[in-house]
Amino acid sequence: MRRAIALVTPLLLALTAACGGGEKADRGRAARAQDAPTTTVAISGTFPLTGMPVTDPAKLNRQAVAVKIDNNAAARPQAGLEAADVIYEEFTEGITRFVVVFHSSDAATVGPVRSVRPADPAIVRPLGGPLVFSGGSGTVLGVVNASGVRQITENATDTLKRRAGRRAPHNLYTTTEAMVRKAGAGAPPPALSPFLGRGQTYAPAGASPATALSLAPAPSVRAAYQWDASASVWKRSTDGRPHMLEGGAQIAPRNVIVQYTRYSTFAQDRKVRYPEVVGSGDAVVFVNGTQVKATWTKASPTAVTTFVDSAGAPIPLAPGQTWVHLQEPGSPVTVA
Repeated sequence: MRRAIALVTPLLLALTAACGGGEKADRGRAARAQDAPTTTVAISGTFPLTGMPVTDPAKLNRQAVAVKIDNNAAARPQAGLEAADVIYEEFTEGITRFVVVFHSSDAATVGPVRSVRPADPAIVRPLGGPLVFSGGSGTVLGVVNASGVRQITENATDTLKRRAGRRAPHNLYTTTEAMVRKAGAGAPPPALSPFLGRGQTYAPAGASPATALSLAPAPSVRAAYQWDASASVWKRSTDGRPHMLEGGAQIAPRNVIVQYTRYSTFAQDRKVRYPEVVGSGDAVVFVNGTQVKATWTKASPTAVTTFVDSAGAPIPLAPGQTWVHLQEPGSPVTVA
């Protein structure tokens, strides 16, 4: 009996030691796991309308939304334009209005939202997403209806709301979150242009230095841009003053395109003139403190507008926001 006890005792001690060692090992592994650096999965790709690196896959895979924004002096300062991917400026009844496209970034306030014009469907149709606007005349709405572009108007009170402290009609506002939610699921937009890659040299045919430009996008509107090399943006002034937005940002796109487009008179309303954006014509592309004479082509309302240099090569843009002036041929543009 004593011999059995003697044999059992060392066995119990061995098992106890083994268990204790296992617990220590488990604690050690847990500590090492806790101390180990966390790893993140890199997000690859660039946004199609800006060429900027993708930071949020959810934004990459959502629809682009386009919204009409007022540029009447009473509508300034506008809200949200600094977050836009692309902005088109068109002449309409003595002033200009903006077609503002959002895809890669969000803005908590966007506006003031105004009415649609005949050229707007052909401008936004390649994007595939909806056009947001306050309303429009029956004849213009007929053009929009016939285009097949989805409309979101002020009747959608969950998306567009009148804002206190502003006088109508310059008081209708929205948010990118509300517009995207109303748009629902859909395909992302096609690429706006080729974009410069990291370290890529910008050398299109015919490029020459340009640090400032000015033009009259409408008889009562004067626009000017000054190249800021330190920030790599074109800072905009309107009517002789820096064009500031709500929150204190200045309009400052990375690229400015002057696209010469013939304007037609809308037969059903003779006071309305609109740019013929389908076809081809001359353009000047301002990128990285340079100007390049170009030719633009848009074969159909569904086609993306392309810009090529004098050698016929596509002109790459700098990653970031692009501002497109739909300018009547023959109107002067001063470049310094």
